[in-house]
Amino acid sequence: MDKPKTPRRILFVDDEPGIRVTLSAILQANGFQVTSAATVAEALREINSQTFDALISDLNIGEPGDGFTVVSAMRRTQPYLICSCFH
Repeated sequence: MDKPKTPRRILFVDDEPGIRVTLSAILQANGFQVTSAATVAEALREINSQTFDALISDLNIGEPGDGFTVVSAMRRTQPYLICSCFH
């Protein structure tokens, strides 16, 4: 008998509520466990308190380039898959 797989944990960071809600719902519908953050500070708190399998982050959170702070923190603490987006 196969053991149930643990859902992959994703940290999704975007300051636009519509994108955050929509993409989180799509990821969850496809079996991922999603934690969302709207700011760099929220993302850093999550990175320092939980383990994630992947990061999806907007690079322009608040100020242009602030998302690089999130990517850098994730790389230092959890060197897993990182996908960054610029829009």
